[in-house]
Amino acid sequence: LIMIVLVAGAHGRLGSRVVALLLRRGHLVRALVRTHAQVAVLRDPGAETVVADLSGDVEWTAEGCNAAVFTAAARHRSDLGSIDAGGAAKLAEAADRYEFTRFVLASVIGADRPERREGAVHEFLAAKNYAERRLARLELPWTILRFGQLTDHPGNGRIDTVVRAGAPLTTSRDVAALAITDALARPHLARQIVNVVDGEREVADALDAIEPLPLPRPGPPPRG
Repeated sequence: LIMIVLVAGAHGRLGSRVVALLLRRGHLVRALVRTHAQVAVLRDPGAETVVADLSGDVEWTAEGCNAAVFTAAARHRSDLGSIDAGGAAKLAEAADRYEFTRFVLASVIGADRPERREGAVHEFLAAKNYAERRLARLELPWTILRFGQLTDHPGNGRIDTVVRAGAPLTTSRDVAALAITDALARPHLARQIVNVVDGEREVADALDAIEPLPLPRPGPPPRG
Protein backbone atom coordinates (compact mmCIF):
# COMPACT_ATOMS: atom_id res chain seq x y z
CA LEU A 1 0.00 0.00 0.00
CA ILE A 2 1.51 3.31 -1.11
CA MET A 3 1.40 6.00 1.57
CA ILE A 4 1.86 9.77 1.39
CA VAL A 5 4.08 10.33 4.40
CA LEU A 6 4.77 13.65 6.10
CA VAL A 7 8.23 13.51 7.70
CA ALA A 8 9.04 16.16 10.31
CA GLY A 9 12.75 16.61 10.83
CA ALA A 10 13.44 15.34 7.31
CA HIS A 11 16.80 17.11 7.03
CA GLY A 12 18.18 15.58 10.23
CA ARG A 13 20.47 12.59 10.50
CA LEU A 14 17.58 10.27 11.37
CA GLY A 15 14.86 11.91 9.30
CA SER A 16 16.94 11.97 6.11
CA ARG A 17 17.48 8.22 6.44
CA VAL A 18 13.72 7.70 6.85
CA VAL A 19 13.01 9.79 3.75
CA ALA A 20 15.47 7.75 1.69
CA LEU A 21 13.96 4.44 2.82
CA LEU A 22 10.39 5.54 2.19
CA LEU A 23 11.23 6.72 -1.32
CA ARG A 24 13.10 3.50 -2.01
CA ARG A 25 9.96 1.56 -1.10
CA GLY A 26 7.83 3.57 -3.47
CA HIS A 27 6.04 5.82 -1.00
CA LEU A 28 5.43 9.51 -1.59
CA VAL A 29 7.16 11.80 0.90
CA ARG A 30 6.44 15.34 2.02
CA ALA A 31 9.58 16.49 3.80
CA LEU A 32 9.07 19.16 6.44
CA VAL A 33 12.22 21.26 6.89
CA ARG A 34 13.15 24.38 8.84
CA THR A 35 14.81 26.55 6.21
CA HIS A 36 14.80 27.18 2.47
CA ALA A 37 18.49 26.23 2.37
CA GLN A 38 17.51 22.66 3.30
CA VAL A 39 14.96 22.39 0.47
CA ALA A 40 17.46 21.75 -2.34
CA VAL A 41 19.12 18.95 -0.38
CA LEU A 42 15.89 16.98 -0.18
CA ARG A 43 14.33 17.93 -3.50
CA ASP A 44 16.87 15.95 -5.49
CA PRO A 45 15.93 12.51 -4.07
CA GLY A 46 12.31 13.04 -5.11
CA ALA A 47 10.60 14.22 -1.93
CA GLU A 48 8.17 17.11 -1.95
CA THR A 49 9.47 19.71 0.49
CA VAL A 50 7.68 22.24 2.68
CA VAL A 51 9.27 24.86 4.89
CA ALA A 52 7.57 25.26 8.25
CA ASP A 53 8.44 26.19 11.82
CA LEU A 54 7.32 23.51 14.26
CA SER A 55 6.98 26.15 16.94
CA GLY A 56 4.31 27.83 14.80
CA ASP A 57 1.38 26.70 12.66
CA VAL A 58 2.00 23.29 11.05
CA GLU A 59 -1.51 21.96 10.52
CA TRP A 60 -1.48 23.00 6.85
CA THR A 61 1.51 20.75 6.15
CA ALA A 62 -0.58 17.65 6.84
CA GLU A 63 -3.24 18.27 4.20
CA GLY A 64 -3.14 15.61 1.49
CA CYS A 65 -1.01 13.13 3.46
CA ASN A 66 -2.22 9.94 5.14
CA ALA A 67 0.70 9.06 7.42
CA ALA A 68 3.39 10.88 9.37
CA VAL A 69 6.71 10.41 11.09
CA PHE A 70 8.08 12.79 13.71
CA THR A 71 11.88 12.72 13.97
CA ALA A 72 12.49 16.42 14.57
CA ALA A 73 14.67 17.47 17.49
CA ALA A 74 15.53 20.83 19.00
CA ARG A 75 18.95 22.18 18.15
CA HIS A 76 19.09 24.13 21.41
CA ARG A 77 17.99 23.27 24.93
CA SER A 78 15.73 26.33 25.01
CA ASP A 79 13.73 24.94 22.07
CA LEU A 80 12.85 21.56 23.62
CA GLY A 81 9.42 22.76 24.69
CA SER A 82 8.45 24.18 21.31
CA ILE A 83 9.93 21.41 19.10
CA ASP A 84 10.27 18.02 20.84
CA ALA A 85 7.19 18.60 22.99
CA GLY A 86 4.86 21.15 21.41
CA GLY A 87 5.87 20.54 17.79
CA ALA A 88 5.26 16.82 18.06
CA ALA A 89 1.91 17.36 19.77
CA LYS A 90 0.72 19.85 17.15
CA LEU A 91 1.69 17.62 14.24
CA ALA A 92 -0.04 14.64 15.87
CA GLU A 93 -3.21 16.67 16.41
CA ALA A 94 -3.13 17.76 12.76
CA ALA A 95 -2.71 14.13 11.70
CA ASP A 96 -5.67 13.21 13.86
CA ARG A 97 -7.86 15.89 12.27
CA TYR A 98 -6.95 14.65 8.80
CA GLU A 99 -7.60 11.05 9.89
CA PHE A 100 -4.15 9.69 9.10
CA THR A 101 -3.86 5.92 9.00
CA ARG A 102 -0.47 5.85 10.76
CA PHE A 103 1.70 8.13 12.92
CA VAL A 104 5.12 7.12 14.24
CA LEU A 105 6.83 9.20 16.93
CA ALA A 106 10.56 8.82 17.49
CA SER A 107 11.06 9.01 21.24
CA VAL A 108 13.69 7.83 23.70
CA ILE A 109 14.10 5.17 26.38
CA GLY A 110 13.50 6.86 29.72
CA ALA A 111 10.76 9.18 28.47
CA ASP A 112 8.32 7.47 30.84
CA ARG A 113 10.40 8.49 33.89
CA PRO A 114 11.97 11.92 33.33
CA GLU A 115 11.98 12.56 37.09
CA ARG A 116 14.82 10.07 37.46
CA ARG A 117 17.25 12.42 35.72
CA GLU A 118 18.40 16.00 36.29
CA GLY A 119 19.46 19.02 34.29
CA ALA A 120 19.45 18.95 30.49
CA VAL A 121 18.70 15.21 30.34
CA HIS A 122 15.64 15.71 32.53
CA GLU A 123 14.41 18.51 30.27
CA PHE A 124 14.95 16.37 27.16
CA LEU A 125 13.08 13.40 28.64
CA ALA A 126 10.31 15.65 29.95
CA ALA A 127 9.77 17.07 26.45
CA LYS A 128 9.51 13.55 25.00
CA ASN A 129 7.17 12.55 27.84
CA TYR A 130 4.89 15.48 27.05
CA ALA A 131 4.75 14.52 23.37
CA GLU A 132 3.98 10.89 24.22
CA ARG A 133 1.18 11.84 26.62
CA ARG A 134 -0.44 14.22 24.14
CA LEU A 135 -0.24 11.60 21.41
CA ALA A 136 -1.78 8.92 23.62
CA ARG A 137 -4.95 11.01 24.05
CA LEU A 138 -5.74 10.90 20.35
CA GLU A 139 -7.79 8.31 18.46
CA LEU A 140 -5.06 8.36 15.81
CA PRO A 141 -3.41 4.92 15.19
CA TRP A 142 -0.04 5.99 16.57
CA THR A 143 3.10 4.05 17.40
CA ILE A 144 5.86 5.33 19.70
CA LEU A 145 9.35 3.96 19.14
CA ARG A 146 11.69 4.59 22.06
CA PHE A 147 15.31 4.48 20.94
CA GLY A 148 18.53 4.27 22.88
CA GLN A 149 21.32 6.80 22.33
CA LEU A 150 21.40 7.27 18.57
CA THR A 151 24.73 6.56 16.87
CA ASP A 152 26.13 6.81 13.35
CA HIS A 153 27.55 3.30 13.59
CA PRO A 154 26.59 1.31 10.47
CA GLY A 155 23.49 -0.68 11.30
CA ASN A 156 23.18 -4.42 10.79
CA GLY A 157 19.38 -4.38 10.61
CA ARG A 158 19.01 -6.11 13.98
CA ILE A 159 17.29 -4.92 17.13
CA ASP A 160 15.94 -5.95 20.51
CA THR A 161 12.60 -4.68 21.78
CA VAL A 162 13.27 -5.72 25.36
CA VAL A 163 15.72 -3.61 27.34
CA ARG A 164 17.91 -5.90 29.44
CA ALA A 165 19.74 -4.78 32.56
CA GLY A 166 23.35 -4.00 31.78
CA ALA A 167 22.90 -4.07 27.99
CA PRO A 168 24.13 -1.02 26.04
CA LEU A 169 21.28 1.37 25.31
CA THR A 170 22.33 2.41 21.81
CA THR A 171 20.50 2.44 18.51
CA SER A 172 22.14 2.91 15.14
CA ARG A 173 20.40 5.61 13.12
CA ASP A 174 20.36 3.19 10.18
CA VAL A 175 18.46 0.68 12.30
CA ALA A 176 16.20 3.34 13.81
CA ALA A 177 15.20 4.55 10.34
CA LEU A 178 14.46 0.98 9.27
CA ALA A 179 12.35 0.41 12.39
CA ILE A 180 10.35 3.59 11.72
CA THR A 181 9.73 2.65 8.09
CA ASP A 182 8.75 -0.91 8.99
CA ALA A 183 6.50 0.26 11.84
CA LEU A 184 4.53 2.44 9.44
CA ALA A 185 3.62 -0.67 7.47
CA ARG A 186 2.46 -2.64 10.53
CA PRO A 187 -1.03 -1.64 11.68
CA HIS A 188 -0.87 -4.17 14.54
CA LEU A 189 1.54 -1.78 16.29
CA ALA A 190 -1.17 0.87 16.61
CA ARG A 191 -1.31 2.48 20.06
CA GLN A 192 1.80 0.64 21.22
CA ILE A 193 5.09 1.84 22.70
CA VAL A 194 8.08 -0.19 21.51
CA ASN A 195 11.66 -0.04 22.73
CA VAL A 196 14.22 -0.32 19.91
CA VAL A 197 17.89 -0.91 20.72
CA ASP A 198 20.71 -2.55 18.79
CA GLY A 199 20.27 -6.29 19.16
CA GLU A 200 20.03 -9.74 17.60
CA ARG A 201 16.74 -9.95 15.66
CA GLU A 202 15.98 -8.69 12.19
CA VAL A 203 13.90 -5.51 12.49
CA ALA A 204 10.92 -6.93 10.59
CA ASP A 205 10.93 -10.15 12.63
CA ALA A 206 11.19 -8.29 15.93
CA LEU A 207 8.27 -5.99 15.08
CA ASP A 208 6.15 -8.85 13.73
CA ALA A 209 6.66 -10.74 17.01
CA ILE A 210 4.93 -7.98 19.01
CA GLU A 211 1.37 -8.97 19.84
CA PRO A 212 -1.38 -6.54 18.83
CA LEU A 213 -3.36 -4.97 21.63
CA PRO A 214 -6.47 -6.95 22.59
CA LEU A 215 -9.75 -5.67 21.23
CA PRO A 216 -11.81 -3.73 23.75
CA ARG A 217 -14.59 -5.71 25.37
CA PRO A 218 -17.99 -5.04 23.85
CA GLY A 219 -20.24 -2.81 25.87
CA PRO A 220 -23.60 -3.88 27.27
CA PRO A 221 -26.38 -4.32 24.70
CA PRO A 222 -28.65 -1.30 24.26
CA ARG A 223 -31.79 -1.39 26.30
CA GLY A 224 -34.93 -1.63 24.20
